[in-house]
Amino acid sequence: MTTQPDPRGSRHRRAVAALGALCVLGAPTASAQTAGTVDVDDTHASTQQLPEVQVKSRRLSPAPSVQADAIRSTTTIGAQALQERQPDSVFQMMDEVAGVGVQGGPRNSGMSFNIRGYTDGEDVRVELDGVAKGFEKYRFGGTFIEPELLKAIEVRRGAQIESGAGALGGTVSARTKDAADLLRPGQSWGARTRVGHATNNSETHAFVSLYGRPSERSDVVIARSRRTSNDIALPDGSRLPLSATDAGSSLLKGSWWASDSLKLQASWIAFQDQGLQAYDTTGGQPGAFGQTQRRIQDETLSLQAHWLDEASGREWKTTLGRSRTQVRDHMAKGWSVFSVSAPVDDDIAHDHQTLDTRLTLPLMRSAEADPTDARPSNAGDRPSASGWRLSLHLGLQQGHSERASRRVTGNTAINQALYPDGNNPAQPPGSKDSTGAYAQLALQHGRWQVLPGLRWDRITSRVEGANALLLQQAGQPDRISATRSSPSLTLAHELVPQRWTLFGTWAQAFRPPLLDEAFMRASYGPCNNASLLRLSDGGVPGYARSAQVAPRSGICADFFEPESSRSLQAGVHARLPGVAGPRSALQAKLTAFNDRTVHLLETLMAEPGGSGRLTQPGTEHRWGLELESSLQVEAFSVRLSGHRMQGRTFDGLAEHDLLTVPADRLLLALGWQQPWGDIGLRWQQVWARRYFTDNTRRATARQAGHRLLGVTARWQLQPQLSLDVAADNLANTPHQLDNGFGGPGTDGPGRNVRIALSARY
Repeated sequence: MTTQPDPRGSRHRRAVAALGALCVLGAPTASAQTAGTVDVDDTHASTQQLPEVQVKSRRLSPAPSVQADAIRSTTTIGAQALQERQPDSVFQMMDEVAGVGVQGGPRNSGMSFNIRGYTDGEDVRVELDGVAKGFEKYRFGGTFIEPELLKAIEVRRGAQIESGAGALGGTVSARTKDAADLLRPGQSWGARTRVGHATNNSETHAFVSLYGRPSERSDVVIARSRRTSNDIALPDGSRLPLSATDAGSSLLKGSWWASDSLKLQASWIAFQDQGLQAYDTTGGQPGAFGQTQRRIQDETLSLQAHWLDEASGREWKTTLGRSRTQVRDHMAKGWSVFSVSAPVDDDIAHDHQTLDTRLTLPLMRSAEADPTDARPSNAGDRPSASGWRLSLHLGLQQGHSERASRRVTGNTAINQALYPDGNNPAQPPGSKDSTGAYAQLALQHGRWQVLPGLRWDRITSRVEGANALLLQQAGQPDRISATRSSPSLTLAHELVPQRWTLFGTWAQAFRPPLLDEAFMRASYGPCNNASLLRLSDGGVPGYARSAQVAPRSGICADFFEPESSRSLQAGVHARLPGVAGPRSALQAKLTAFNDRTVHLLETLMAEPGGSGRLTQPGTEHRWGLELESSLQVEAFSVRLSGHRMQGRTFDGLAEHDLLTVPADRLLLALGWQQPWGDIGLRWQQVWARRYFTDNTRRATARQAGHRLLGVTARWQLQPQLSLDVAADNLANTPHQLDNGFGGPGTDGPGRNVRIALSARY
């Protein structure tokens, strides 16, 4: 009998034929007659006719471009979503993630991440290729990552055992592209160029990259991106002042496979930006403090090693890196509230050093278990085993951060009186050292999975310069330390194997004060009599308005207590292949969270009753729901995500609604993929939010909700040439952005159409 060859299954049939031949050769076809001889007749007699096997293959549905983890509050934005949206900053992609918003905007230097209402720079940890980032400056964002260089953005919501102390809100971790992400099948070397234009602010974007494999065990990527633009146009046709862009980014990355189990990787990423910008880029009215000629330089160096023994499941990962961000501001006379009588120059630099090493050790597994699957985070994505499996996950993390700060004016008398030797008491120089370690067991039996863990952290911050001298003169220490242990527990149960999973996580975390929070000395800071007595709120009961409760130095570092949080989240994850046909897959996840935070740092105040002691009675309580879902049917895709959250806070004197949480949001995205390209449609509903109308944080007003419409399209003009179009706010709808301070949001951009032509060689 003969069959017609099927090109689609030829590879599979060759594998089956090889397996069949191996079975025939390995079978005992004859018994030995004499040494070195075989009876031919017996061999023929023992030969068996194998049954005919027909193998068919079908194309699987593509993975969602935005992927939610099964049991953790972790969402990964993939390369496809980044390519479709053509964002000019990583912040523009945050509407893809439930529970996450952006504080401030729309300038890059004026935006920061808002995860479940946690908005401080320390509340949300930012990583680039595993290296910690961060920048402290008054009313300034401080995250500079070019999205064109990225292959994925992972957003972890809530405190998780792998994240360092302080990340109460979560972590945003970006990963740069490798040569393997760019090379086409069979290619050893390649290049890519991309030229784009945006209609809103006449942005011009140019990107060029060269990548390849110098040898079978190495690859390299070199890339350069440049963006220039005018001021952003608002829906009413006016321009947002001081929002022009002149930025460039570079990437140099190489990998070497020292063996089949060990991969070494190094990357260097640089970012530069310059131009006339608002001094205070965050908040509802950027530019209220004036303008500055700003120059930003940011560099990140990452060295990584990854070893995996597939036979035993043992795994080791290490990241060693350094990042540096420097911001220089020049304010001419009259440009800002700081340069009324003389020009002012600020120079602030932040250096971060990171060591992060992680080890996975399988301790026990049954015969049914996959020895290479010891990870605790994919319970909903692997086959259920009836036996036991146990693994131990260990981590050691160390960090060292330094901040250099200098302010010089054009008036010698002002320098001597307010900024001696360039020291700005409101933004003092100093350093922070952190050491953290964690251990987590991952135990699975049948459909149950249990992950108990314990994290230990010690953080020491030290101030330098004039503020350190003031503390010494007042008999106060120039450094503070905090040591805490933070337990966590995750439970997961597969109601239906590989289909329905219930999960829940309980975790504790803490955050010590930032360098600015602890050691700043300013009339608007937290450590003066007016602030500690809450005079703007009517005063703390038991004190006269002239009472002296602030320390003589005007610095409250040793009076602060770290914030502590308790997080509880639970939900259900569904993974349903074939729900709408043989080539369809549905993934859906619903998560409920409930977070409580005590000892809020911003609520440092005199203890009511007149004792004169300082206390932090403030609390926050936030709760909500997050929905993440995706449906793939043949070439069509549907994504639905959103969140609804609210909260209450107590500031030491009164309780009110927590207005820093992101506005409730729902996103619907439709997609259609074809060999010639793809088309996408996005619809986003943002509901109304309330905000504080003044600094007393008592009176509120309502910020209207809005709907935004977006379209993406890609045409593969030739195998090496493609055209991409992405339109945001297609209906040119007036709207306001979120403000993480709880105040009014700034106006959002008007219609913007990005057109880009890409060529691959």
